[in-house]
Amino acid sequence: MTEELNVLDNTATRCRQLLSKGLYTNAGMPTGEKATGDGNFWCGKTQTIFGPDDHICDAENCTDATRSCYETN
Repeated sequence: MTEELNVLDNTATRCRQLLSKGLYTNAGMPTGEKATGDGNFWCGKTQTIFGPDDHICDAENCTDATRSCYETN
């Protein structure tokens, strides 16, 4: 029996305040190529893993434009 992995929707626009280590280590690489992405995120406003609305910051939750702290690019 094989289990299928869920495909994440990565077409949503992330909040401009969402930061990750990958933003720095992937800088300057050709479009479409990534060296790393460990999945650790933090908010540029709070500098913690929680946004100003006290909700967790990650690739999934920080694409929700209804969050009070969400900022478009």
